[in-house]
Amino acid sequence: MPEGVGPDQSPASTRQETYPAGLTEREVEVLRVVALGLTDAQVAERLVLSARTVNSHLRSIYSKLEVSSRIAAVRYALDHDLLP
Repeated sequence: MPEGVGPDQSPASTRQETYPAGLTEREVEVLRVVALGLTDAQVAERLVLSARTVNSHLRSIYSKLEVSSRIAAVRYALDHDLLP
């Protein structure tokens, strides 16, 4: 059995996808929905979050990507194949 994997865990279940710029899986999820052109309130509804939480994720995304707008963040996502 691989090191660090318990008897009831498969190696696939312990792997996490890594994203550029230190983005988390949830931040990428928010970014993907933002790329659809939705408002913070619409993103919040779609992801079952508060609009305040969406705004917090966006601030973190902007900081990590060193951008200052939704358009720039979406452009980054396109350039780095983060969008489906």
